[in-house]
Formats: sequence, structure tokens, C-alpha cells
Amino acid sequence: MNFNSGGKRVNDTFAEINLSELKRNFNIIKKLAGKRNKNGVKICSIVKANAYGHGMNETGKALAGYGTEYLATADYSESIILRNYLKKFSVNIPVLCLGILTENKKYFEDIAGGDIDVTITDYKIAFYLNNFAKSRNKKINIQIQMDSGINRIGFDFKDGYEAIKKLSGLENLKIKGIYSHYATSEIPRNSYALRQLNDFKNFVKEVEHNLTKIELKHISNSGGILNYNDPFFNMARPGISLYGYYPDRKKAVKDIGINPVMTLKSKVSFIKDLDKNQSISYGRKYFTKKKTKIASIPIGYGDGYPRQLTNKSKVLINGKYYKTVGTVCMDWIMADIGTNSGVNVNDEVILFGKNYPADKLSDITGTIPYEITCNISSRVQRIYVNR
Repeated sequence: MNFNSGGKRVNDTFAEINLSELKRNFNIIKKLAGKRNKNGVKICSIVKANAYGHGMNETGKALAGYGTEYLATADYSESIILRNYLKKFSVNIPVLCLGILTENKKYFEDIAGGDIDVTITDYKIAFYLNNFAKSRNKKINIQIQMDSGINRIGFDFKDGYEAIKKLSGLENLKIKGIYSHYATSEIPRNSYALRQLNDFKNFVKEVEHNLTKIELKHISNSGGILNYNDPFFNMARPGISLYGYYPDRKKAVKDIGINPVMTLKSKVSFIKDLDKNQSISYGRKYFTKKKTKIASIPIGYGDGYPRQLTNKSKVLINGKYYKTVGTVCMDWIMADIGTNSGVNVNDEVILFGKNYPADKLSDITGTIPYEITCNISSRVQRIYVNR
């Protein structure tokens, strides 16, 4: 089955999203996350930032079909769009919004529609939300975020106990879960990550012993699942690993067998014969070393292909790698294909994917694979396949 996002004409440049690989990755991660917990572990699949560039709606729907118990987004606009999209297909699955709720009554109305768990980091907002829910005769699920050391958002431990005590008294809010987030989970046996894990676990134990039992307890992201899998917790939040990448491949202690879900593809649009010492693209940053052929490929930084890859990357054509040459343009890159390659106009070009993963590009640009996939722009169609 192949289909495109939005039913538009498929352009020469597109991102192929292999849902079979997504399912395979999901099953590997779910098994690994639950390995040490005899009761199993629920999965909250992260689909924020357009599912790391893979397409939030279609990816979320697919993951719901694979058995994820939760989906998670970064803000309420994402949560509402996703929930409403899934309802069109009669898919009812809770969406955890990881972002901060503000005093936006429109969001309050949408949240009251159900299937969205609200992250609480501030008692005042919880108080307003409770009053709103009471006025609509609704009960809203909340999850409390604790800051165990990333120093970003969430209650500090010194304030958290009293806050939860007060939150427990808000009749129209149900405390569904409590969670935290690692700062260094990609590093195995890291003392700071271990401190976060133990501090958060001890805090939750105290809350459950003295205040209230909490249904969902979670801290592990992809790195946490790989390196800090603690049976005390009963939910995990994989993100980048679902899409086939490790938080840091160089630090990964083992290969768990996940594969990239996205393959960025294009076609050779034009081939030009050039003599030795001819410059290519803006700024004349590359000169041909000998007589050769240059293939022009319709992708550039306007599509999210990083300009920092100028004269540094490779593309895969007909099973062979060719160096890109010249400055990456907004809409074009060029590759030196030599004089006897057999490459023709309309031949498929792979920019990254299973055989040339995005972390090859992120290593060159000094970033992470998350950024490479997230930055693939909206003008690049996502085509969903199962194979």
C-alpha cells in the first residue's frame, strides 16, 4: 500500500515513510521497555514536531494501530489537531501534551472535549482549569511534571509534595500520571542520569506512600529505555528510536536492530558535461578536477537539506555513492557522477535512509539526526508505504 499526504501530485523530491519499519521499531522498543517489569510497560509514543518530520497525523494513527497506549505532543495546538484527526477514523487514544498550558480559554474548551492529558507545572493554572471543568461538568486528566534535573519546566522536589497535596483536592481534575525527563540519558552509566532516576523514584514513592497512588509513572525517553530501564516505572516515552535512530549512536552500548523509517528521495533532473576547472554553483566553491558529468537534483535548503553539507555529502544513485559538489542551493544540489556512471535523467536519488542514515549527515553538520529529519520542510511530500 502506497499513499501520499494530502492526495497531491507526487513531486520528484519526497520523503518515503515506511510504516512497516515503524511497526517493527515500535515492537522492538516496547519489548525492550517492558523487559524488567513483570506487569509490562505502557508506551507513550512521541509524535511532536510533526513526528520528528515523519508526519504527525499519519504516524500517530499508525502507532495507535500498533498498540501504543498514548501519543504525546509538544503543545496544545498539536494535541488538538491530532485528536481531531484520529477521531475521523474512530481512533480514541489519549494524547499527552508535554507543553505548558496557559490561561487560554479556547484551549480549555478543546481540552474539555476529552482524550487530552494536561501537563501541570503550576498550581494556579490547575486551579483555573478545575474551575472551568466544574462549570462544564467535566473531569479532565492531568499529569504532573517534576523537574528532576534538566532545569527546564516542572515542579521542583522541594515544592512538589505540597503542590500534589493541593492538586489532589481539585475535584474536577484527575491525577493520571507523574513524569520527569532526563538530561543525559543517551550516556550509559552516567552519574547525573542515575541521580535523576533515583531522586524522582524516591519522590514518587513518598507521594504514593503518604498522599495518593498514581496510575502512570514515567521518566524514560529513548535513551532511558536503552540505558536506565527501571522496573519501578510503568510507562515509557520513546521518540527518536521509533523513527530508527539512537539518541547518540556513538555512545549506544548495543544495536537493538531499529531501522530508519524515512527515506528522502529525489530524481536526477539534468546532466551537464563539464571540462576540467569549471566552477559549480554559487560562490564558485568547487572546481571540476577533470572532464566529468554533473547531475542536478531538485532538493536544497528550502526543503531542509542543510547548506552546511556543501562539498561534504554523498548521494546514492543506482546503488553507488556520488559526492555532492558546489554550494547547496535553495532548490538544487549537484553531484559529480563521472563520465561512465551510466546515470540518466529521472534516475532515483537517495539523500538519506536505511542505507545512508541521517546521522551520516548530522555527523558532517555537527548536529543530531533529530534535527535532520525534523527540518525536512512542508514542501517535501510524505509518501506512506508498507513494505
